[in-house]
Amino acid sequence: ALCEQRDHKNRLFILRIMTTIKQSQRISPFRLLARAWGLLLLVAAILVDAKKANRNVPHHHNGVLPPYSPGPFPADAVTLTKKDEEALDKDKSVMKQTPGEGGGNSGGKAICVQDVRAPKSAVWNQILDLDHYVGKVNKLKECKNYLVKRRSEEENDGQGPKWQIKTKMLIGVIPGYSYEYYCDHTYVPSLDSVVWNLDYDKTSDFDDVSGHWHVEDHPTKPKCSRVFYACDIKFKRPVPGPVMNFLTKSALKQATGWVKRESEAKPEGVIPAVFGNAVAGAEL
Repeated sequence: ALCEQRDHKNRLFILRIMTTIKQSQRISPFRLLARAWGLLLLVAAILVDAKKANRNVPHHHNGVLPPYSPGPFPADAVTLTKKDEEALDKDKSVMKQTPGEGGGNSGGKAICVQDVRAPKSAVWNQILDLDHYVGKVNKLKECKNYLVKRRSEEENDGQGPKWQIKTKMLIGVIPGYSYEYYCDHTYVPSLDSVVWNLDYDKTSDFDDVSGHWHVEDHPTKPKCSRVFYACDIKFKRPVPGPVMNFLTKSALKQATGWVKRESEAKPEGVIPAVFGNAVAGAEL
């Protein structure tokens, strides 16, 4: 697929060169220079794609974003006001966001909270079913687990059984801005949490990712849940505002939104059996 994409870009590149040559005599020097610059950017994109073809090369670092700890978010990370509670009661999401250290277009941190009119088991039925995210998650083109296993007893840290889930994801934001990345999740049932970062044994298009799902029983409503979702993203280079906005704001609301929609449509859902029957250390 990568080869086909590069061939398509190469053909597009040649076509644009031919078109520019034909039109060069009736274009002002300044416009011609602008078009030439656009062609150079296209060449750069082709070269970058070629370099990214081998995903089995280890990532260029082993993590730069702080990892999340499974369990409830610290009280100072998510402080819900009376206004927030009123919004949640009206089925709206509540989001807290801060920009990354490099400014508004270099990455960011955000936490989204959503109330769900379904029990925790139905929520986990959706969150843990990563192989079927496509069609539920906006702009997600591919999502497939390539490793699921129960971690060894030595890795439990007194928190009970844990499962490791490695997943390939491909998201297309706008033309020219698609991101392929590989996530390493840890599911901790006793703490009602999934935390993740990149799988640093593979090369991802994001510089780094760190995330956390946490699900609680609703504090006042029986058979309902409160979902917390955080996902920090660090880009390898500055990106356009629409891309930044989607990946650090819109996608967060949509994430809790689709989980709410699908969980409420299937309130009888249960935690996938694989996470109850897996044998320690066995790959699935």
